[in-house]
Amino acid sequence: MSDFSIVTATFNAGGSIRRCLQSVQKNRLAETEHLVIDNQSSDDTLEKVRAFGNVRVISEKDNGIYEAMNKGIRSAGNELTACLNADDAYLPGTLEAVKERFESVPESDIVYGNILVNGREVKPPGGIASFGGARIFHPAAFIRRSLFERIGYFDESFRICADLDFFLRAKESGAVFTYLDRPLTDFALGGLSTVRRKQTAAELRHILIRHGYPHLFAYSYYCAMRLRAKISQFSACFRKGAS
Repeated sequence: MSDFSIVTATFNAGGSIRRCLQSVQKNRLAETEHLVIDNQSSDDTLEKVRAFGNVRVISEKDNGIYEAMNKGIRSAGNELTACLNADDAYLPGTLEAVKERFESVPESDIVYGNILVNGREVKPPGGIASFGGARIFHPAAFIRRSLFERIGYFDESFRICADLDFFLRAKESGAVFTYLDRPLTDFALGGLSTVRRKQTAAELRHILIRHGYPHLFAYSYYCAMRLRAKISQFSACFRKGAS
Protein backbone atom coordinates (compact mmCIF):
# COMPACT_ATOMS: atom_id res chain seq x y z
CA MET A 1 0.00 0.00 0.00
CA SER A 2 1.35 3.39 -1.02
CA ASP A 3 1.88 6.22 1.44
CA PHE A 4 0.30 9.69 1.38
CA SER A 5 0.98 12.88 -0.55
CA ILE A 6 -0.65 15.80 1.27
CA VAL A 7 -1.15 18.99 -0.75
CA THR A 8 -1.59 22.40 0.89
CA ALA A 9 -2.25 25.52 -1.19
CA THR A 10 -1.06 28.74 0.45
CA PHE A 11 -1.21 32.47 -0.06
CA ASN A 12 -0.12 34.75 2.79
CA ALA A 13 -0.93 32.02 5.32
CA GLY A 14 1.83 32.88 7.77
CA GLY A 15 -0.64 33.33 10.60
CA SER A 16 -2.09 29.83 10.36
CA ILE A 17 0.26 27.52 8.46
CA ARG A 18 2.25 26.28 11.47
CA ARG A 19 -0.70 24.31 12.91
CA CYS A 20 -1.28 22.65 9.54
CA LEU A 21 2.39 21.71 9.14
CA GLN A 22 2.65 20.37 12.68
CA SER A 23 -0.42 18.19 12.24
CA VAL A 24 1.04 16.53 9.13
CA GLN A 25 4.40 16.06 10.86
CA LYS A 26 2.74 14.37 13.84
CA ASN A 27 0.72 12.08 11.52
CA ARG A 28 3.62 11.30 9.21
CA LEU A 29 4.09 7.68 8.17
CA ALA A 30 7.26 6.21 6.66
CA GLU A 31 7.06 7.85 3.22
CA THR A 32 4.46 10.58 3.71
CA GLU A 33 5.21 13.72 1.72
CA HIS A 34 3.79 17.18 2.26
CA LEU A 35 3.66 19.50 -0.75
CA VAL A 36 3.06 23.21 -0.20
CA ILE A 37 1.94 25.01 -3.37
CA ASP A 38 2.43 28.70 -2.67
CA ASN A 39 1.00 31.54 -4.75
CA GLN A 40 4.03 33.80 -4.24
CA SER A 41 3.13 34.86 -0.71
CA SER A 42 4.41 38.26 0.41
CA ASP A 43 4.35 37.49 4.14
CA ASP A 44 6.41 34.95 6.13
CA THR A 45 4.56 31.86 4.86
CA LEU A 46 7.54 30.38 3.01
CA GLU A 47 9.91 31.12 5.89
CA LYS A 48 7.68 29.15 8.25
CA VAL A 49 7.20 26.31 5.76
CA ARG A 50 10.91 25.91 5.10
CA ALA A 51 11.60 25.75 8.83
CA PHE A 52 9.93 22.33 8.75
CA GLY A 53 11.79 19.36 7.32
CA ASN A 54 10.34 17.02 4.70
CA VAL A 55 8.18 19.65 2.99
CA ARG A 56 8.32 20.12 -0.78
CA VAL A 57 7.67 23.70 -1.83
CA ILE A 58 6.50 24.99 -5.20
CA SER A 59 6.21 28.79 -5.17
CA GLU A 60 4.91 30.33 -8.37
CA LYS A 61 1.93 32.31 -9.57
CA ASP A 62 -1.29 30.34 -9.90
CA ASN A 63 -4.85 31.15 -10.86
CA GLY A 64 -6.76 30.12 -7.77
CA ILE A 65 -6.76 27.36 -5.19
CA TYR A 66 -7.88 24.57 -7.53
CA GLU A 67 -5.03 25.19 -9.95
CA ALA A 68 -2.67 24.96 -6.97
CA MET A 69 -4.31 21.74 -5.75
CA ASN A 70 -4.13 20.18 -9.22
CA LYS A 71 -0.49 21.17 -9.49
CA GLY A 72 0.26 19.45 -6.19
CA ILE A 73 -1.64 16.28 -7.06
CA ARG A 74 0.13 16.00 -10.42
CA SER A 75 3.46 16.37 -8.58
CA ALA A 76 2.55 13.78 -5.93
CA GLY A 77 4.92 10.88 -5.50
CA ASN A 78 2.43 8.60 -3.72
CA GLU A 79 -0.86 6.97 -4.73
CA LEU A 80 -2.95 8.29 -1.82
CA THR A 81 -3.53 12.04 -2.02
CA ALA A 82 -5.32 14.64 0.07
CA CYS A 83 -5.72 18.41 0.09
CA LEU A 84 -5.41 20.04 3.51
CA ASN A 85 -6.22 23.74 3.81
CA ALA A 86 -3.52 25.98 5.27
CA ASP A 87 -5.63 26.80 8.33
CA ASP A 88 -6.89 23.24 8.96
CA ALA A 89 -5.17 20.41 10.83
CA TYR A 90 -5.29 16.63 10.88
CA LEU A 91 -6.30 15.08 14.18
CA PRO A 92 -3.94 12.56 15.83
CA GLY A 93 -3.99 9.15 14.17
CA THR A 94 -5.76 10.32 11.01
CA LEU A 95 -3.31 9.04 8.39
CA GLU A 96 -2.83 5.71 10.14
CA ALA A 97 -6.60 5.16 10.39
CA VAL A 98 -7.18 6.12 6.76
CA LYS A 99 -4.39 3.87 5.52
CA GLU A 100 -5.84 0.96 7.50
CA ARG A 101 -9.22 1.58 5.86
CA PHE A 102 -7.69 1.58 2.37
CA GLU A 103 -5.97 -1.71 3.25
CA SER A 104 -9.14 -3.32 4.65
CA VAL A 105 -11.29 -2.10 1.72
CA PRO A 106 -8.73 -2.18 -1.13
CA GLU A 107 -11.29 -1.38 -3.83
CA SER A 108 -11.76 2.08 -2.26
CA ASP A 109 -11.05 5.06 -4.49
CA ILE A 110 -11.94 7.60 -1.80
CA VAL A 111 -11.89 7.26 1.98
CA TYR A 112 -13.61 10.10 3.81
CA GLY A 113 -14.67 10.98 7.33
CA ASN A 114 -15.96 13.66 9.66
CA ILE A 115 -14.59 17.05 10.66
CA LEU A 116 -14.42 19.02 13.88
CA VAL A 117 -15.88 22.55 13.76
CA ASN A 118 -15.34 24.62 16.90
CA GLY A 119 -14.83 21.38 18.81
CA ARG A 120 -18.06 19.79 17.55
CA GLU A 121 -17.99 16.70 15.36
CA VAL A 122 -19.81 17.18 12.05
CA LYS A 123 -20.72 14.33 9.70
CA PRO A 124 -21.38 14.64 5.98
CA PRO A 125 -25.04 15.40 5.23
CA GLY A 126 -27.42 12.56 4.46
CA GLY A 127 -30.58 12.24 2.41
CA ILE A 128 -31.29 14.55 -0.49
CA ALA A 129 -28.74 17.09 0.81
CA SER A 130 -25.94 14.54 0.26
CA PHE A 131 -26.33 14.73 -3.55
CA GLY A 132 -26.20 10.96 -3.81
CA GLY A 133 -23.35 10.65 -1.32
CA ALA A 134 -21.05 13.02 -3.20
CA ARG A 135 -21.29 15.88 -0.72
CA ILE A 136 -18.35 15.09 1.52
CA PHE A 137 -15.79 17.31 3.23
CA HIS A 138 -12.71 17.63 1.02
CA PRO A 139 -10.34 18.38 3.99
CA ALA A 140 -11.37 14.96 5.36
CA ALA A 141 -11.20 13.09 2.03
CA PHE A 142 -8.32 10.93 0.79
CA ILE A 143 -8.28 10.13 -2.91
CA ARG A 144 -6.30 7.75 -5.06
CA ARG A 145 -4.18 9.63 -7.58
CA SER A 146 -5.25 7.03 -10.15
CA LEU A 147 -8.84 8.29 -9.80
CA PHE A 148 -7.77 11.78 -10.85
CA GLU A 149 -5.92 10.24 -13.79
CA ARG A 150 -9.07 8.31 -14.73
CA ILE A 151 -11.78 11.00 -14.46
CA GLY A 152 -9.83 14.25 -14.54
CA TYR A 153 -8.70 16.77 -11.97
CA PHE A 154 -10.53 19.66 -10.28
CA ASP A 155 -12.30 21.88 -12.82
CA GLU A 156 -10.41 25.16 -12.53
CA SER A 157 -13.28 27.14 -14.05
CA PHE A 158 -14.93 26.89 -10.62
CA ARG A 159 -13.49 29.14 -7.91
CA ILE A 160 -15.23 27.73 -4.82
CA CYS A 161 -17.05 24.42 -5.41
CA ALA A 162 -14.80 22.43 -7.78
CA ASP A 163 -14.42 19.75 -5.11
CA LEU A 164 -18.18 19.02 -5.23
CA ASP A 165 -18.03 18.82 -9.02
CA PHE A 166 -15.15 16.34 -8.72
CA PHE A 167 -16.96 14.15 -6.19
CA LEU A 168 -20.10 14.12 -8.35
CA ARG A 169 -17.99 13.05 -11.34
CA ALA A 170 -16.41 10.36 -9.18
CA LYS A 171 -19.84 9.02 -8.19
CA GLU A 172 -20.98 9.02 -11.81
CA SER A 173 -17.84 7.09 -12.83
CA GLY A 174 -18.57 4.31 -10.33
CA ALA A 175 -15.75 5.23 -7.94
CA VAL A 176 -15.93 3.47 -4.57
CA PHE A 177 -16.47 5.85 -1.62
CA THR A 178 -15.66 4.36 1.80
CA TYR A 179 -16.83 6.15 4.94
CA LEU A 180 -14.71 6.23 8.09
CA ASP A 181 -16.96 7.30 10.95
CA ARG A 182 -14.53 9.36 12.99
CA PRO A 183 -13.29 12.97 12.96
CA LEU A 184 -10.22 13.28 10.77
CA THR A 185 -9.66 17.02 10.39
CA ASP A 186 -10.03 20.08 12.62
CA PHE A 187 -11.69 22.53 10.24
CA ALA A 188 -11.16 26.28 10.70
CA LEU A 189 -14.51 27.91 10.06
CA GLY A 190 -13.87 31.25 8.39
CA GLY A 191 -16.55 33.86 7.90
CA LEU A 192 -17.80 34.02 4.31
CA SER A 193 -18.57 37.47 2.99
CA THR A 194 -22.00 38.08 1.50
CA VAL A 195 -20.45 38.31 -1.98
CA ARG A 196 -18.66 35.00 -1.45
CA ARG A 197 -21.89 33.34 -0.31
CA LYS A 198 -23.62 34.54 -3.48
CA GLN A 199 -20.78 33.13 -5.59
CA THR A 200 -20.98 29.81 -3.76
CA ALA A 201 -24.73 29.55 -4.31
CA ALA A 202 -24.37 30.40 -8.00
CA GLU A 203 -21.59 27.85 -8.54
CA LEU A 204 -23.52 25.17 -6.70
CA ARG A 205 -26.57 25.76 -8.88
CA HIS A 206 -24.42 25.55 -12.03
CA ILE A 207 -22.79 22.30 -10.86
CA LEU A 208 -26.09 20.62 -9.96
CA ILE A 209 -27.56 21.42 -13.37
CA ARG A 210 -24.38 20.21 -15.08
CA HIS A 211 -24.78 16.87 -13.31
CA GLY A 212 -28.39 16.34 -14.33
CA TYR A 213 -30.31 17.70 -11.35
CA PRO A 214 -33.63 19.31 -12.32
CA HIS A 215 -33.45 23.07 -12.81
CA LEU A 216 -36.19 23.54 -10.20
CA PHE A 217 -34.23 21.56 -7.59
CA ALA A 218 -31.03 23.47 -8.37
CA TYR A 219 -32.83 26.81 -8.25
CA SER A 220 -34.57 25.93 -4.97
CA TYR A 221 -31.24 25.01 -3.43
CA TYR A 222 -29.75 28.24 -4.77
CA CYS A 223 -32.58 30.27 -3.20
CA ALA A 224 -32.15 28.48 0.13
CA MET A 225 -28.44 29.33 0.17
CA ARG A 226 -29.16 32.98 -0.72
CA LEU A 227 -31.72 33.11 2.11
CA ARG A 228 -29.18 31.73 4.58
CA ALA A 229 -26.71 34.39 3.40
CA LYS A 230 -29.29 37.13 4.00
CA ILE A 231 -30.09 35.78 7.47
CA SER A 232 -26.39 35.63 8.29
CA GLN A 233 -25.92 39.20 7.06
CA PHE A 234 -28.89 40.41 9.14
CA SER A 235 -27.64 38.57 12.24
CA ALA A 236 -24.19 40.12 11.87
CA CYS A 237 -25.69 43.61 11.56
CA PHE A 238 -27.95 42.97 14.57
CA ARG A 239 -25.01 41.80 16.71
CA LYS A 240 -22.98 44.83 15.62
CA GLY A 241 -25.85 47.18 16.48
CA ALA A 242 -26.43 45.51 19.85
CA SER A 243 -22.79 45.95 20.79
